Amino acid sequence: MTVASGASSASVDPWGDGTEQPPARSDVEPIRYRAQPERPTAQPDSFGPSRSKSTSAVGTEEPVHLVVDLRPKALPASTGDASTNYGLGTTWGANWGDSAQGWVPDEYGAAMWRPVVATTEDLAVWDVRTYLGIVTAEVAVEAHGGDFKQLGSTLTRAREMGVEGLVEEAIARGAHAVVGVDMTYTAIGGRLLITVTGTAVTLKEKGS
Repeated sequence: MTVASGASSASVDPWGDGTEQPPARSDVEPIRYRAQPERPTAQPDSFGPSRSKSTSAVGTEEPVHLVVDLRPKALPASTGDASTNYGLGTTWGANWGDSAQGWVPDEYGAAMWRPVVATTEDLAVWDVRTYLGIVTAEVAVEAHGGDFKQLGSTLTRAREMGVEGLVEEAIARGAHAVVGVDMTYTAIGGRLLITVTGTAVTLKEKGS
């Protein structure tokens, strides 16, 4: 074996376990690797359980992988074959009665108007007849601990309250719908402010 000038042919054993390492320069102290310090245990979050090793805090060499379903409740598992509801199973349309807008049947089958709430300016079936101005609703959410499921339920209810406030103000102006709806979230101290805005309008049949 040929040894470069200034180097020693003696092998070094920085591990102390008899494993032969490449020769080191004689004027350089052999590298000895110190044991890495143990990472401290993660503290519990304000919402949810402690993170596992795979969800360590930001700033460590391991990325954060924390996925939590915040839906307050999940629909029951879909049952049925491909011939049921176009292959979508029994859960398809489960919330149709509470979600349909415009002319919908009431509990006795009579037609009733349910105000339309849309993020778009244009509607498929109606045109705007009269603009009645901007309507706004604000809801504040204050966290006092709890788990992620409770947070999901709280946010869902807060959004519902915001839309309800928007519709109530629009109805008071004689509107049929609220279009161009936008929802924003703003952190203020320990609170979350949800602001919902839109434009109250009356409608007419397209082409009329």
